[in-house]
Amino acid sequence: MYQRFTPEEVADRLEIYDLFARYIHAADSHDIDAMDEVFLEDTVFDWTDSGGDRDLWKDAKQGDFITGKTFEFIFHMCGNLKIVFGPDGNTAVVDSKTIHPTGLRGRDGEPRLSQVHGGYTDQLRRTDHGWRIVERRWNDAWVVGGLHEVNGIPAMLQEAGVLD
Repeated sequence: MYQRFTPEEVADRLEIYDLFARYIHAADSHDIDAMDEVFLEDTVFDWTDSGGDRDLWKDAKQGDFITGKTFEFIFHMCGNLKIVFGPDGNTAVVDSKTIHPTGLRGRDGEPRLSQVHGGYTDQLRRTDHGWRIVERRWNDAWVVGGLHEVNGIPAMLQEAGVLD
């Protein structure tokens, strides 16, 4: 269905896309101060779909997952945002797709890498300081594990058996 956006809605969509980009960059660099500009203190995080907890941002931001103590290697790619505004234009639900390469070191010190696939369902609200995520739910799809680090494309080709 074709939909024509008003200039105000285009501006809101761009601000929401920027909010997600700021989150991704802050999360991957463990910049908690920058994530405070994305979430509110009482934002609810629901990671129960992947076996995690349900926390408030004020608690989650001090935990091992957000601070990087659990996973040393972290990288997000989040896109395909589907934004549906509430009737008043001051709330929105955003569904996004995420590929999340991540990992930690095994007992032998070698990286143990996985790739997580899923998405977020986020509830957003317009505040005096712009759009903020007020509730975030992770929706698990699948995880590929047992990956290990290789050094560059030649090593990757060697690993695949196409280069001697």
